[in-house]
Amino acid sequence: MDNSMQLKKRLIANALNFCKNKSLSGIERPSAFLFDKIEMSFFDKTYNNIINNQEYLNRIGKIHPKVPTILEMQSSNSSDAILMNIFAHPDVKDWKPLSDLLSINSNDDIEFGWNPVHENEKWKKTEIDVKIGNSIFEAKLTETDFKSKHLNIVLRYVDVEKIIDLKALTKDEIVSNYQLIRNIVTAKKYGYKFHLLIDESRTDLRNEFDKVKNSILDKSLANSIELITWQQISTCVSDDLKEFLTEKYF
Repeated sequence: MDNSMQLKKRLIANALNFCKNKSLSGIERPSAFLFDKIEMSFFDKTYNNIINNQEYLNRIGKIHPKVPTILEMQSSNSSDAILMNIFAHPDVKDWKPLSDLLSINSNDDIEFGWNPVHENEKWKKTEIDVKIGNSIFEAKLTETDFKSKHLNIVLRYVDVEKIIDLKALTKDEIVSNYQLIRNIVTAKKYGYKFHLLIDESRTDLRNEFDKVKNSILDKSLANSIELITWQQISTCVSDDLKEFLTEKYF
C-alpha cells in the first residue's frame, strides 16, 4: 500500500472516531470520509472566523468534482481544509512559535489562492495555496504527486531553464513535479521564500521535493525552499487547535 493510500485510511479512521465522539455523521467512501456539513471539517473558532470573512467563505465554497452534492472541503482528504483550519484561525498571528517556524511576521497579510503574474502565461492563472508576507506555501495531504506537464507547457514560464535543471526532471518530454516548479519559479520572480507543507508520513512527496530542490541552479534560491510537516506546525498552535488537529488528522 502506498503512502497516499495509507494516509487516506488513517484519515477515514480518524473521521469515524471524530464523528462518534461528537455525535456527528457523514458518508464513508473507499478512499475518503465525507462529512455531512462543511462546518464539520473545521475547528469551531476557525469556522466562525471564516463565515465572517467573504473571501474565506468563497474559498470553502468549491464543489467537489466527483461528488457534486458536497463541497471539496467536506472530504477528510482535503489539504485546503487543514490549511485553512490553521491559517484562517482568528489567533494565527499571535502564535510566535508558528511565525518563527515559518519565518513570517505577525503583521503579514494572509491571502489564500493568491494569483501571481507571470509573463507569457498563456493558460490558466497560476494559483498559490496561500501567501503570507514574503512567503508562499503549497499544501498537500493525500494527493498522490505534484502532477506532470508537457515540457512545452513548463517552458512557458520565463527563464525556467535558468532556474531549474529541467533535464533532471524530464522523461519523454514530460516534466514531473510541475506544482513544485511553478512555486519555485514564482519564488524566484518575486524574491519570496517557498514552503511545502505535507504530512510526516509522506516520504514519497519528501523524496520528490528533495529531487526538485537538488535541481535548482541558484543555490541561494534553493536555500529559501523548505519542507515543513503538519505535525511540526501543530506544535506551534494553540492547545485546543492542536487537540483538534491531532484527533482529526494525526
